Amino acid sequence: MIRKLFFIIMTATLLLFVSAGILAALDAQPATVVKANLENVRSYAAAVHPAGMNYAVDAGELYEGRPGEWRKIELPSGVIAGVVAVDSSRPGVIYVGAANELALYRMRSRKGDQNEWLRVPLREDGIGGVTSLALDKGNRLLYVGADTGEIFRLRDVGSSLIAAGRAQLDEPIVQLAVDGVNAGLLFARTLTRLYQGDAIGRQWREVENLGSAPTALVVVNRYPATVYVGTLDRGLLASHDGVRWSMVNDGLGFTPGARLAVDAIAVDPAQLDVLYVATSYLFGHAEVHRTPSGVSMSVDGGGIWQPLATVAEAPVAELLPVTGEAGAVYALTMASRRPTALGSAPTVVEQVSALAADTTSASAWPAVFAWIVAGLVGLALLYGLGTNLFTEMERSVASFRLHRPSVNHR
Repeated sequence: MIRKLFFIIMTATLLLFVSAGILAALDAQPATVVKANLENVRSYAAAVHPAGMNYAVDAGELYEGRPGEWRKIELPSGVIAGVVAVDSSRPGVIYVGAANELALYRMRSRKGDQNEWLRVPLREDGIGGVTSLALDKGNRLLYVGADTGEIFRLRDVGSSLIAAGRAQLDEPIVQLAVDGVNAGLLFARTLTRLYQGDAIGRQWREVENLGSAPTALVVVNRYPATVYVGTLDRGLLASHDGVRWSMVNDGLGFTPGARLAVDAIAVDPAQLDVLYVATSYLFGHAEVHRTPSGVSMSVDGGGIWQPLATVAEAPVAELLPVTGEAGAVYALTMASRRPTALGSAPTVVEQVSALAADTTSASAWPAVFAWIVAGLVGLALLYGLGTNLFTEMERSVASFRLHRPSVNHR
């Protein structure tokens, strides 16, 4: 009786742990990809707060994190990310524009690392790609620029994104910028022109009084809100209404006759008076040569600029500020999209992150434990079966000897 009870318990335990192992294996999530450095950044959304997460599009994939530790976020199947933007008023809401289709994806983070994706096709044929995003928090409008020259307006009502209009410009949209305080500063930059939209982007007009082609654009939500436009040979311009422009080149090395080009502009999201600008000098007329002059910083909204770092490799393509840390910024150049630390930004040393291995082991240990216990139970069951068989054989032999008929020899 005791042996039978032993076998029943052991068999039930074995089945239980084998089932648990199978379920854990089926439930196991792929290991989170973690890497120290980004290599081919095409879009960047700085954290809204110093303790928040940055988001970046690296070689068509989406990452979140900080310098030294970037985690890959799984995109919906078949999506190649082109541009990313964050909703500063709603933590966990991320917008991703696809590079391989005219579609927008909104991600909302859920508990347990589960992300909820909403796909919004922008045009029926889907031909084209998204190049820029700008969120008007005051009006809950999202502007989406495309390489087809189109600007789409979407109204985010929480449960869905509703189409709210479309405009067609003459060139692919390079950059969009809008204020979030209902100041009416809405701009679109193409390769050669700057356009200003009305309050909600129904109509667009070309800005014709810059005196030079636009090369960079940013809108800062200070009071009053300010738009900064980099130019090809007049340095940096600023305006509060998009009509009257002033030059803000004090400290940038602009002199009459010089051709000072602005390569990139960025603002610290947590310190709106902290601005960064990368500049170059242009030489020649028939054949123009571009010589980088460096990156400068202003802590008073562009009133005075101070040199921050030199960039000799190539002109800067984009500046990535470290939120809340004045003087810390990373640069992407026209020769490399790998972030380069400037100023007080920490240089990331290449290393194999142990975090990925820890994540893998943490997600796999329930299945491993279940299989180990199942194996031990199996061995105990085999031992019990062997012992039982041996005992039964001894009993059979003893019984045979006991009942074997006697043979008389005469």
